[in-house]
Amino acid sequence: MKLLRKMDGDDIDEVVALIDSHDEDDAEEAERDYRDIAGFYDQFVLEQEGKVIGVTGYKTPPGCDETHWLSWTYIHADHTNQGLGRKILTELIDYLKAQGARKLFIKVSDYESEEDGAIYAAALHLYQSLGFSIEITHEDFYDVDESQMLLGMRLKPAEDPTVNSTVEEEQLPIQFNSVYEIAETEDVYSFGWHDLGDQLFTTEDVKLGIESAKEEEARAVFLTFPSNYVGVNEVLLESGFKQAGTLQDYYEDGVHEHHYTYPL
Repeated sequence: MKLLRKMDGDDIDEVVALIDSHDEDDAEEAERDYRDIAGFYDQFVLEQEGKVIGVTGYKTPPGCDETHWLSWTYIHADHTNQGLGRKILTELIDYLKAQGARKLFIKVSDYESEEDGAIYAAALHLYQSLGFSIEITHEDFYDVDESQMLLGMRLKPAEDPTVNSTVEEEQLPIQFNSVYEIAETEDVYSFGWHDLGDQLFTTEDVKLGIESAKEEEARAVFLTFPSNYVGVNEVLLESGFKQAGTLQDYYEDGVHEHHYTYPL
């Protein structure tokens, strides 16, 4: 890397303050992550005259083959409109390509403030100019009238479809084990689950989860599952969930991530 260096523990306070100057909620979530077990691994900072003026990085979701999510990426307000955001993102993308990464995803809000308007519009434009495209839009996700856009970009060519083109289906005894509010949202919930049950969850199991979410005054329930999990799609649709979109080749080429929603 040319501009960026690896983030370390001494950078946390300065980086959190930088993020907080743009988005208080992001700063709180970032600080929790930086101080967690995973910490600042795979995070990078941009320094100028000994001061951190930028941050970026990535996270690797479990169960995925060479798939990553862009983490908090911000430039200090005093250094915006200088092309630094594009430079650090280009450098990070080149780094991931060199590491053999397959796909990179980004979450973007369409939040509009009364004072500043669509505050993430410039970031969205930058991401799309770099080659990202919107794969899913979740309406009213973060809050009423604040949607979430999920963008993806392939970092290396897809394998020859004639080679190993058969995706193995998995029949797992998935059961729900919790109902929780999704971070950074207002009253949007999801279900925790494990594959240690006796059989796949039923429509009755789904209804119990929905009722639990209602008791928490949830606005909606969002779920995601791999596309090759046998029976999941059918049970969720029968229970009243709707397909909300798909992240293509999320887990590996040919195995996508299906998104489902149940408005309350």
